[in-house]
Amino acid sequence: MGWYFVDDISNTANVLSPEGRNCLFAYLDQVANSSILCFSADSAGCRGAACYLGFCKPHQSAGRFLASGEKFKSCEAYGEEFYRTIDARTAKRSYLMLSTLESMEDTAEVEVVNFWVKPLSLAGLLTLANFDSPKNDRVTIPFASGCQSMWTIPFREQLSDAPRATVGAMDPAMRKYVPADTLLFSLSTELLLAMVNNIEKSFATGSTWLAIGPSQG
Repeated sequence: MGWYFVDDISNTANVLSPEGRNCLFAYLDQVANSSILCFSADSAGCRGAACYLGFCKPHQSAGRFLASGEKFKSCEAYGEEFYRTIDARTAKRSYLMLSTLESMEDTAEVEVVNFWVKPLSLAGLLTLANFDSPKNDRVTIPFASGCQSMWTIPFREQLSDAPRATVGAMDPAMRKYVPADTLLFSLSTELLLAMVNNIEKSFATGSTWLAIGPSQG
């Protein structure tokens, strides 16, 4: 799946928007089946998603909810600190779209790409991301909401001299929408293209890649 911005959706087919405060992950199956999920200042799903997608600032009670409601932080002060450090980039255009790469128009400027992966594929992607770096930290697993790991963090990584990928879907609140053996690998288009260019000269081609683990078809 991939994310891109547009200013006009009037001529785009199969567009749907989150209803009310529904979690965006409730729409994953529809996106996987060629629907295009559209977010805007007027329709971004839950309050958290509106913040993480760059359409508004965190709600003043967000830290308290994280601590007392979801119990993901031990106290309200830690919850507030979490929201102070989100640093979500403001949406660049009126609409932010999520769809499969196949469903996009050729003119779409993809900002972030998401792979839904099993552990074996995750191992390969993590290794490939670090292939051309003297360091071993090109992939992070932060404590984050599902939509943060899917969009906010990899979108912000575009500003880095060495963009990193993010392993996500670690948020217990959204795990019910994802198979138990599936995780999320999200990265900027820049990093993805660098990885693709390294495939032929890395372990990720030929028998070496197949030797990582049992074949999954």
